[in-house]
Amino acid sequence: MRISTNSIVQQGLEAMLRQQNELAKTQLQVSSGKRIQTPSDDPIGAVKMLDLQRQIGLSQQYQDNADVADSRLSTTDGTLKSAGDIMQRIRELAVQALNDTNSDSARQGIAEEINQLNESLVALANTTDANGEYLFSGYQSDVQPFDTATFAYNGDGGQRQLRVSDGYLVAINEPGDGLFVTQTVAGPNQAIFQTIQDFTTALNNGAVGTAPNDGDFLANMDYAMDASLEGRTRIGTRQNAIEMQRDINESSQFSMTATLSQIEDLDYAEAITELNKQSVGLQAAQQVYVKVQGLSLFNFL
Repeated sequence: MRISTNSIVQQGLEAMLRQQNELAKTQLQVSSGKRIQTPSDDPIGAVKMLDLQRQIGLSQQYQDNADVADSRLSTTDGTLKSAGDIMQRIRELAVQALNDTNSDSARQGIAEEINQLNESLVALANTTDANGEYLFSGYQSDVQPFDTATFAYNGDGGQRQLRVSDGYLVAINEPGDGLFVTQTVAGPNQAIFQTIQDFTTALNNGAVGTAPNDGDFLANMDYAMDASLEGRTRIGTRQNAIEMQRDINESSQFSMTATLSQIEDLDYAEAITELNKQSVGLQAAQQVYVKVQGLSLFNFL
């Protein structure tokens, strides 16, 4: 069987090109630190890698959602704390105003302070977050919850939710009608702002001492403060659950990231050894190619 010089040269060229491709591939792996550059490098590993990357990305989104939820709940809790402090101060002033030793002018002075505190309370009930969304309007985050003149509630009873894990949706708001529209001794629920305004009107008119502007007012304030405290308790429970879920998500992310690293990361020691072998092989192939290319039968005549 005869093998032509051209055939030998072609085979040498193909061998040299294969060596160059293998060397370039290994050099790319070393420079990137990644074993898998294309799916063809390891089809099964590439599929696992893509699935892990998807799961890690989803887990990170859950962590981001948890941060948003916790921030929103912290803002709401702080607002309710301030509202509770104001209501406590109003109750203290009411106790003072109901004392029979007060003159009409003294009661009017107390009424003025309570009115100012009530305005602050309404402002807190209409608080917005950093995105300009109202905290206490239910689903209608772009609607001001309470009318500042009539105290009517314009929101709804909806609770917006964020997903912080595959199986856990956390409510991130408390509707205002459950916090500031509360029961009264007389029976029907009423916005606490209206209850307070009615009391200051009675103080200014010298009409305190009869229901509901007597001891009933103090009870009505207690109902409102209890509603605020219960709201804060619910928020605290959710924040604790979010923190626990954060830890679970973080642990899961760590495990998946470690597995991903095992699949895609390069064994540098092995790769450098292979790189050296390929470099030597390429040099040998190049030398052989140069020698074969110069071969001719006429060299032996």
